[in-house]
Amino acid sequence: MHSSLIKTIILLCVSGYASAHELTPTYPELETTFVKGVLSTKVKMWNARADVEYYKIEVTNAFWNDVPFITEERIFKLGYMQRREIEVFLPEDTTAQYICTRSMLEKGSESRSIISSKVCSKIK
Repeated sequence: MHSSLIKTIILLCVSGYASAHELTPTYPELETTFVKGVLSTKVKMWNARADVEYYKIEVTNAFWNDVPFITEERIFKLGYMQRREIEVFLPEDTTAQYICTRSMLEKGSESRSIISSKVCSKIK
């Protein structure tokens, strides 16, 4: 039983092709804005997945709990091989540690993918 499970996992790892999206920079820095008590940063995203067009922005603390933030759109469309700059605004006393983007799979669609990808950048 144990050896067949290991063989299955190895087979899945070597036979499949995984693609994801990209988020840069890896360590974005928070900067002050002209609004008192508000910080901001920008990240750039690139979609390398032909099977996914919608993404969600998440900001979390060190324990992966959601923290308050503001951005233009929390869920947005990004076509295959397209790039987008995302500006995120946070309160000055934020506990935010990670800015993440997660691929959104369409419910009920006959999409080729069943895997949702999540890519994060750690705030300096």
